[in-house]
Amino acid sequence: MHKPPRVFINMLSLAVVIDIRNLYDDLRAYERAKDEVVQTSIKVSRLSKAVVYSAIRKDFAAAERALKEMNDVVAHLRKLIEQWPMFYGSATTGLQEYVEATALYSLLKEGRLPTKEELGVDVYTYLMGIADVAGELGRTATEELLQKNVEAASRIKEAVEKLYLDLLALEPRDYELRKKVDYVGSQANWISEKLFYATTCRHE
Repeated sequence: MHKPPRVFINMLSLAVVIDIRNLYDDLRAYERAKDEVVQTSIKVSRLSKAVVYSAIRKDFAAAERALKEMNDVVAHLRKLIEQWPMFYGSATTGLQEYVEATALYSLLKEGRLPTKEELGVDVYTYLMGIADVAGELGRTATEELLQKNVEAASRIKEAVEKLYLDLLALEPRDYELRKKVDYVGSQANWISEKLFYATTCRHE
């Protein structure tokens, strides 16, 4: 049987030696960056909940304080993913919740939705976040109905229905985004049911 020359085996052994010192440092930097992206995204999510909670209760001063802090954290998150674009996926949840909270605040305070350009996100992140606004509008409608403000709840229902039709018109093919569109539709129906009971079954 033919055997490979011993010199080839010796050269192969040398070829598989890696630069442990530099790779070790590079790997630690990679891991630290990933951890920082994840933790920063979690912080954005936490602050977004504070914005939403305050906005629904019309405490816009508290919402603005949380919004300012969230914007600062989002700016840091953007810098991280510019430097480490491979970790963008780890930042998407935080960015979607940033879109959701900012959009809800803008809608309740100013009566409009910010554009994706204003928020500085890609179209997918924008639409996923905007779709989630429907759930918070559902909670807002409940708050209005508890205060017997049927007219305000009715306007919210119309806004969610309009959002649903606009999202349908985009004809999304992505499965997760289609699920979000269905979610918006279900929220519109849920608010309609609440309004029905509030206007037909309430005690005079």
